[in-house]
Amino acid sequence: MRLLLIVCLAWLPLCARAADLVRVGDGPFISGGAFYVARDKGYFARQGIEIQTRQFDDAAMSVPSMLAGELDISAMTASAGLFNAIAKGAPLVMILDRGNNREGRAYTVVNVSNALYEKGVHGLADFAKLKGLRVGVGALGSINQFNVARALIAVGLDPANDVQWVANVAQPDLMKMLGQNQVDVTDLAYQFGKFAQDSKFGPMIATGDQIVPDAELVTFGTSRAYLAGHRDLLVRWAVAYLQGAREFNAAALDPDAHGDVVEILAKNTALNKPALVRAIAPHWSYVNEDGMPNADSVMAMQDLWAGDAFRMVAKKVPRAQMFDFSIAEEAARKLAAAGQ
Repeated sequence: MRLLLIVCLAWLPLCARAADLVRVGDGPFISGGAFYVARDKGYFARQGIEIQTRQFDDAAMSVPSMLAGELDISAMTASAGLFNAIAKGAPLVMILDRGNNREGRAYTVVNVSNALYEKGVHGLADFAKLKGLRVGVGALGSINQFNVARALIAVGLDPANDVQWVANVAQPDLMKMLGQNQVDVTDLAYQFGKFAQDSKFGPMIATGDQIVPDAELVTFGTSRAYLAGHRDLLVRWAVAYLQGAREFNAAALDPDAHGDVVEILAKNTALNKPALVRAIAPHWSYVNEDGMPNADSVMAMQDLWAGDAFRMVAKKVPRAQMFDFSIAEEAARKLAAAGQ
């Protein structure tokens, strides 16, 4: 009882009121592990926040729920679809980094078929040999297509016309298609790329950080109405989230020293088993510890999809409409003031 009193005195504003409910959309991917660490280790609870999580197989699927007011915060992929939605008036805004391809920590990987590897495609310098071939990606306008497109541009190919894009296929199915020579190249999440290589479907030849270092994978976003009415709550949410991000990043570099984090990630992601979580370290992605989304990366993605090659985005959205950095900035200041 005395301990409870001390805790409440230390957190008097939070103990004096019921917890604020925040409805969060996320997916079972290790790149979003910072959120699961913060939730399961009680960092949101310490900020007086109760979390209600709704899972989506793809972050793009959460956008309708956000627009319907069924979610308060959600993972948002920086995709052509999101850019078009905002351009058409969707009141969504990105506020926090959720994972990026920092050098040495890339979460995306390029695999090629065994037949293509035998023909000499061993790395990015060999991508000129992909002309006319089939490239499998989960969705058009995605980070996966962006990676391969940039690699093709680097060797002088037209990414829209010089390859055949095979899209709207789940990544586990793309692995099998690679092994069956139904696609020649894929861009996958690291665990799928490793499984494809280990299963002899086709080797990994490049990682996302080698193509576009620090490319944004996914952000956390909210609606402008929620941002206007719940700024303090969002800052508290971000403070807790960034605590989780720091532990997530540390665990990626030394998973054996952070068994509790590994267990949380195994429980909440598609990897399921701690051994699999450890096996792909440090390729869990990296979460910026100041919370700032990689805005330059996102804007570069929009430029590609809006350009003459693809024309997937009809009207570009200005940076000020796409982002609000104030939540990350204030959360980082609060952590620094607390000596964290």
